[in-house]
Amino acid sequence: MKSDGENMNITSIVIIKRVIGFTCVILLLLTNVYAQENEISIDLELVSVWESEYQPSPQGLIKGDTLPEIINFEFIVYNHTDKALMFGSNSHLYYHPDWNNSEYGEIGRFLMINGADTISLYTKMSGLGANTLYDNEVIWGSIESFHDLETHPVFRPFFNRWNYVGKDRGKELYNYLKDCQFLYVPIPADYQRRLDKFEDKSMINQITYPRDTIQIKKKDPFEIIVSDSEEEYYIYPPISIKQDE
Repeated sequence: MKSDGENMNITSIVIIKRVIGFTCVILLLLTNVYAQENEISIDLELVSVWESEYQPSPQGLIKGDTLPEIINFEFIVYNHTDKALMFGSNSHLYYHPDWNNSEYGEIGRFLMINGADTISLYTKMSGLGANTLYDNEVIWGSIESFHDLETHPVFRPFFNRWNYVGKDRGKELYNYLKDCQFLYVPIPADYQRRLDKFEDKSMINQITYPRDTIQIKKKDPFEIIVSDSEEEYYIYPPISIKQDE
């Protein structure tokens, strides 16, 4: 029969082994995420907002009233390896499942997050290949009512939030977008479906592709380009505000 002291020693050894094992798992996960970030990074390079004047009341247009109709986001995907880059996003399939022209699914989603808001930006691509020519790719995402879901709209309610009288939306929309967090979330099954298409499986080792969520870096200083139906545009914030900041 073992003494209490021996039992305590055995218990301590078991606990220590479990802690060491758990720590190793955490370090392995962190190492994988770190390695993935070293392979691929994404910058939000440009945000443009297209606004139109609207007539919110029978009294007519109040000066300064505008309503955003389209917001475009330019993302630059950087490949930091010597391998070919395979990267894509096709949320077109989510917003228009009846218009499906892709055999690889959604591939991945660009998410815009602010507080309780999580919006999957609209993206569209017809193919998913391994890019061997360039070290980066440009992907455009957007928010526009035309591409909204009919049954559970996302974009129209977002735009309607800015639909009130007597204020220019530029500053408020800028502050909202500046506070947003942007993520790219790959869909592993869709990437695997593409990898399975390769007849020469040895090529897979020569390809880098996103396997984990990627935090997107916004351009610093952050600014937006606002344009209207008369093809006039301005950059916000103006230089005077930047200097004050």
